[in-house]
Amino acid sequence: MMFSPARRSLWPAAALLACASAHATRPMVTDDASIAAPGNCQVENWTQHTPTQTEYWTVPACNAGGRWELSAGFGRVGPDGSDAVYGAGFLQAKTVFKPLETNGWGIGLTIANQFRAGRGLAGNLSVLVPASISLLDDKLLAHANLGWQRAQTGRRQDGLWAIGVEWAALARLALTLETYGTGHGPGFAQAGMRFALVPDQLALDAGAGTRTRRLGSERYYTVGLTWAGPVRH
Repeated sequence: MMFSPARRSLWPAAALLACASAHATRPMVTDDASIAAPGNCQVENWTQHTPTQTEYWTVPACNAGGRWELSAGFGRVGPDGSDAVYGAGFLQAKTVFKPLETNGWGIGLTIANQFRAGRGLAGNLSVLVPASISLLDDKLLAHANLGWQRAQTGRRQDGLWAIGVEWAALARLALTLETYGTGHGPGFAQAGMRFALVPDQLALDAGAGTRTRRLGSERYYTVGLTWAGPVRH
C-alpha cells in the first residue's frame, strides 16, 4: 500500500471548523480502515490556520503488539498572541475488524476524546466507523466514515460523516479530495497532497479547505510532517 500514516481523527479540524469535535491520514480528515502494524508507531505533527486562529498538534500513536492502535496527543489552539490561546489534549483507541488489503476492503472502529487542558478528561467524545476500498492495486483508495459525537459544551449530540479519496499520482506523491461534516449545518470540502520524503517513513503534507455551501468562506490551510516506523528495543 501507499504510505499511510495515522489519521488525525475527524478532528482537531472538525472541532474547530464544524463546531464538532472528535480528532483523520494527514492531510485528510477522513479516517481509513487501517492501523499501525504491531510493534510500529507514528508521530504526526501539523499546524492548521484559519482567519481567526491557529492550531498546532503533535499526536504519537503506537500498536504495542495487539489489535489496537493507541494515540495520545496535545495541541495549542487559539488566536496567535492572544490570552484566549489554550492547550488541548487528545486520546484515541482504534481497531480494525477487517484489515484493508490491496484490491479489497476493510472496516474498523475509532473511539476518541478531545479535551481542554486543565479541565480534566471530560471533553468531546466520538465514536466512528471507518470503511475503505482499495482499487487499481492501491493506486486509488476510497474511504467513508459514519459516527456519533457528544460535545462537552451543552452535552450536544450529533452525527459525523466523511467521504474521501486518495490517488497515488506518482511514486512518492499522493493527492487527496474529500468532504466531511456533522449532522447539522453545511459541511466542508478539502483538497490536499502528501509527499514521501523517505518512502514508508517520513512524509510532508499540505491541504486547504472551505465550506461547501459558501465556497471561499471559512477557509483553512494545513501543513504537516509525519514519521512512521518500527520501535526497536
